[in-house]
Amino acid sequence: MRKTILSLLVVIIGQLVYAQSEQEAINKDVWLNFMEAYENKDASLFNQIHTDDVLRISPDRNTIHIGQEYKDRNLETFNRWNDRKVKQKIEFSFLSRSQKRDWAYEVGIFKLTRHSGTQSQSYYGKFHVTLKKVSGIWKIFIDSDTNENNSISETDFQQGEPLNY
Repeated sequence: MRKTILSLLVVIIGQLVYAQSEQEAINKDVWLNFMEAYENKDASLFNQIHTDDVLRISPDRNTIHIGQEYKDRNLETFNRWNDRKVKQKIEFSFLSRSQKRDWAYEVGIFKLTRHSGTQSQSYYGKFHVTLKKVSGIWKIFIDSDTNENNSISETDFQQGEPLNY
């Protein structure tokens, strides 16, 4: 009986350690790079965290962009930010995070803060992403976000689990 309980504990602890290490890998591969890309306006880094066949869904605009089309739009957007010398920071707060083998699904709130001179303004949205591990690296496979008619706020952001970095 003791061996059975001990074996069960070893399996449970092993699964928890594996899940924790995978979550850390997702944070490192995706979310920390996402934040760095936004702050440094680095389109190349931003595109690297997405699969080549990424599906980007924008319900607020009724648009879908796929693969290279999406990555090309990112280059244009980041170039525009660089030309305008945009100063910004993005943060993430998670409502749910699940992972199995080489797939993960995460839902959360983002907070994008843009600075102009002495003023700053924050924008919020709810995101849903499906992540896929490609050659040992986590990447965004499906990305969708919405501001739900501008109803997402700091209160929603505070209700999630912040990304610790």
